[in-house]
Amino acid sequence: MIRLFISLLIITILYSCGKDAKEIQFTEINTNTTQDISSIDIYNNQLIAVGGEVFQLGVVLSGKDLNWVTQDSFTNKRLFGLDCNDDHCAAVGHDGFYYNYTENDGWTFTRLSNWDFQRAVSITNNHTVSVSGKSFGQGHIYHINPIHQIDTTLRVNAQMQDVASLDDNTFVAVGYGTVLRSNDGGYNWTHIDQEGDFYYSIDFVDDQHGIIVGLSGSILLTNDSGKNWKTIKKPSSLSSSRAQFLSVKYINATTIYIVGDEGLLWHSNDAGHTWVSYKVNTDHNLNDLSELDGKLYIVGDDGYMALREL
Repeated sequence: MIRLFISLLIITILYSCGKDAKEIQFTEINTNTTQDISSIDIYNNQLIAVGGEVFQLGVVLSGKDLNWVTQDSFTNKRLFGLDCNDDHCAAVGHDGFYYNYTENDGWTFTRLSNWDFQRAVSITNNHTVSVSGKSFGQGHIYHINPIHQIDTTLRVNAQMQDVASLDDNTFVAVGYGTVLRSNDGGYNWTHIDQEGDFYYSIDFVDDQHGIIVGLSGSILLTNDSGKNWKTIKKPSSLSSSRAQFLSVKYINATTIYIVGDEGLLWHSNDAGHTWVSYKVNTDHNLNDLSELDGKLYIVGDDGYMALREL
C-alpha cells in the first residue's frame, strides 16, 4: 500500500510539472496563411520562414517586426527545414525538394536524386548536409555538393530529424535514439553512444558548446564539440500526456529557448543547466524560433507567428 501511494504521488508530481508554467505574452503576427510554419532563420537582416502542407503546398514567408510577405503557393510540397548563412539559404522538404536562395537570384529549385522526406538542412561555406526520415526505423544523411546533387549517402536505422554545423567541417545530426558526428564535412559519420529519446532538435552556439532536446523532454549538453553529451534532463515516461519539445535555439552563450506543443516555451539563462517553463498565449504547436534585433520570433501550426521583445 505504501509503495502504491508513493508511486501515485510521484506520477502526480511529474504530471503536474507541465501545468505550473508561467503564462507569457507574445504579439501575434498576421501571416495571411493557414499553413503550418516549420522553420525560421535569419538572412540579410530579415527573417525567412518555410512550411506548408505535406503533399499539397509549400509556403515561404519573409520580413521582420509585424511586416511580412507570404508566398502561400510557393511549391506543391511542404518545406520542413531551412538554414541560412551570410551568402545564401537552403530549404528542404518532401519528395527530395531542395531550394537555394540568394538575394540576387531568388529561389532556385532542385529535385534531389533521392525522393526522400527531407527534415532539416545545415550549410557551411563548403558543405551542405541534409537529414531525412519518414518512419522511426529508417533515415538518411546526405552530403549535397555545390551543384545541388547528392554525392554521399549514409543510411541510418532511425528517422533523422535535425542537423547542425559547428564549423565548416564539423556536423552533428540527431534522430530517433541516435546522435551522429562528422568531422570531414558530412562525408563520414561516427555514432555517439547516446540513447533514450527521439532527439528532435540540436543547436550550437560555438564550435564547442551545443544542446540537444528530445521529443519526450530530454535535454543534453556538450562542451567538447559534440563528442560527449551530459544529460541535464531525462525523457519523461509520461510523454503522451505532456507537451513535447520541438526546437531549441541559442540566443547567446548563456541564453537558450525551447519551444514545443501547445504553446510550450522553456528558457534558460545559465547555458542550459536550469530552466523556467512558460505557456505562450496560444494553444498552437510551436515548431521553431529565432531572434533578430532584440526580438524573439516563434512560429507554429496553422500559420501562427508571434514576437516578443527580449
